[in-house]
Amino acid sequence: MTKRRKLFTWLGLFLSLPAAGYAGVSFIFYSWLSAAEPERWPPERAGVWAFGALALAIIFLGLFVYCIVCLIREANRRYRESQKTT
Repeated sequence: MTKRRKLFTWLGLFLSLPAAGYAGVSFIFYSWLSAAEPERWPPERAGVWAFGALALAIIFLGLFVYCIVCLIREANRRYRESQKTT
């Protein structure tokens, strides 16, 4: 793994979890707005915002899992290489 890819993987790991949390909270908030104030937030409008936020939450959680898997694979590869040399 190149130094640049490793940097982006760590950056993705640290930024994706808060972004997924924010998107998840936004999903709950927009769903709540639709139920609390249906005259200001009709279901069609709130639905677009809520499920857009849900899609972002799923994407960022997927990115988080991808970054963890990449870093674990790299650590395992380095460990196997160090075991071969000793």
